[in-house]
Amino acid sequence: GASIACCRVSEVSRAASKLPPGFAVRYEPAVTPLEIGGDWYDVLRVGDNRIGIIVGDCVGRGLAAAAVMGQLRASARALLLTGAQPAMLLEELDAVAELIPNAFCTTVFLAVLDTESGEFSYSCAGHLPAILAAPGKPHTLIIDARSVPLAVQRKASRPQAAVTLPPGSTLMLYTDGLVERRDISLDDGIEHLGKTVAGGMTLT
Repeated sequence: GASIACCRVSEVSRAASKLPPGFAVRYEPAVTPLEIGGDWYDVLRVGDNRIGIIVGDCVGRGLAAAAVMGQLRASARALLLTGAQPAMLLEELDAVAELIPNAFCTTVFLAVLDTESGEFSYSCAGHLPAILAAPGKPHTLIIDARSVPLAVQRKASRPQAAVTLPPGSTLMLYTDGLVERRDISLDDGIEHLGKTVAGGMTLT
């Protein structure tokens, strides 16, 4: 199995749905539990051998951002349970975001993992790339299937791509608070995070 690490989002979430044996999720908030904002994640079973995964980041902070986040999160969860593919799910979430004041420019990484084959299908709406670390290999950035954030005008349909998660791998999903620093570039922050995740593969 693979472990899915969803780290440094600032909304304290309920435990993810029970996952199949061999799969685990760890959530690490970046802020104190009393602080609220527009970041969220969800990991839930959407079939006998499928796991839905989503990380999102709404613009702004405080109650206003949290209100938008709550509506988008509930909608995203319901859409995941329909069994549709990630690109189509983002298309439908776009339609929802257009009806929610201040949901403009929300970033989302949405994926569905087949727990039998290891196929990880995904689509990214302006969000930071996921990081994949596999035993004995350098980390890789999942950078395909990218398009604009939610509710932003676009001409093309949402793209979709897929990779295979090797046994024993770790997938890191996160929001910008983990990698944005004034003294380093965003690319350097992501690279440092990738090396940290890969280095953690050797810890016992």
